[in-house]
Amino acid sequence: MRALRGTLDVTPEDIIIVCPYCGYPNAYDRVFTEKNVFFVESLPKKEILRRFQERVRKDPDYRGIRGKIKVVKVEGYYVPLWLGIVEGGGNMRYIIYEKKGNSTKAVVKFKKFEMESLVCVPARRNVYDPAVEELALKFERYGYLSFKRIEDTLKYMMDVRPIGSLTPEKWESLELAFLNADFGKQYAKMALSDRASDVAKERRVPEDVELKFFKFEGDVKEIALVFYPLWKVYYDVEGGTYFVAYDGHYGKEVLAVEPVRLWRKIHYALVSLIGIAIAGFSLAIYGNFTYWEALVHAGKGGSVLFILPAIGTYFGFELARGYGKKVARDVRVER
Repeated sequence: MRALRGTLDVTPEDIIIVCPYCGYPNAYDRVFTEKNVFFVESLPKKEILRRFQERVRKDPDYRGIRGKIKVVKVEGYYVPLWLGIVEGGGNMRYIIYEKKGNSTKAVVKFKKFEMESLVCVPARRNVYDPAVEELALKFERYGYLSFKRIEDTLKYMMDVRPIGSLTPEKWESLELAFLNADFGKQYAKMALSDRASDVAKERRVPEDVELKFFKFEGDVKEIALVFYPLWKVYYDVEGGTYFVAYDGHYGKEVLAVEPVRLWRKIHYALVSLIGIAIAGFSLAIYGNFTYWEALVHAGKGGSVLFILPAIGTYFGFELARGYGKKVARDVRVER
């Protein structure tokens, strides 16, 4: 800490304390060393605003309302993210259905697997922020390739810099504020381990199977706390307030909450009606005498002929239900 006469109010979970007197960040939690607490440089505010204006100019969803859009606020901050390399293994039991002749047989499968991957959890849990959650998922997608040292993995993904390199001069030049972490190292390890189990299930369980049992156990080999820049551009249009979140380092969109235009609602309604038509037509086939007559003479292919209308009914119903819900929404989330 810097030698000032004032005192800093801290709690056991505080990681970085910003001095209320000089504004300088202090690494307070002694369990950390400089090598595993990082920050990432951010693009300037004017560049983020330029990218938003470019989006408004090119995105067809803004056609007809571009002149009505008013930017009300542009804010950015360094969000704390816990990242860790988790290594472990697990096993699962699931059921697949195999067709043999005219019959379908349920087959129980057992599978063991190993996994080593980078996982990420937001270090602030008191307030849910979908943009931060989406940012964490983005880093996990990069985490398929992980090195033995987490610092090497992070350098592959972003331009990380040790928090200790934040000199007073550098700190004064930063446009973004640091948001503090809600929890420390020990809880972070548990959160990363739990998240690793979810990631393993998402990546290792085969699609279209009936999962009966799943277990994953892993060790968190190394962790790091990264303060990553996130920008949000808030804008008003047609009586509503919306925002676009940007990755402050690369300038790419992370998440956008935007109005649902009338033409898009019409599109949703048409797709929903198509789904109703598919479901109705498929269901009506079961009431057709010619269909049952063909089914009797179909032989070994009869089971397939019997299932097809059911599949069409289910597909049409899900299509109508999914797009029917979208018709009623006034806000659209784009990831």
